[in-house]
Amino acid sequence: MVDVALRSYFQTPASEPKLTKPDEVHEAITGLKVDKAPGRNGIPNRALNHLPQRAVSLLVQIFNAIVPIYHFPSLWQHARVTSILKAGKDPALP
Repeated sequence: MVDVALRSYFQTPASEPKLTKPDEVHEAITGLKVDKAPGRNGIPNRALNHLPQRAVSLLVQIFNAIVPIYHFPSLWQHARVTSILKAGKDPALP
């Protein structure tokens, strides 16, 4: 059964990562609430709202350069999980 599953996996072409588009980044930035505190990067949302289009394009390039590094094929994103209880553990209790 394992051999069949592995053979099927290696014969299935990997899905391509979905790249970010400039309108998606622009829409995400304009959807930010300007009166909220800055995140961990310290950049206020108000400043992000005033980014020129050239800076948004640069962000898109950065995001798209990172995506393939952290992309997992869709086949890897699903799992069949089987719980193995400890001896003497009641399966009804959390």
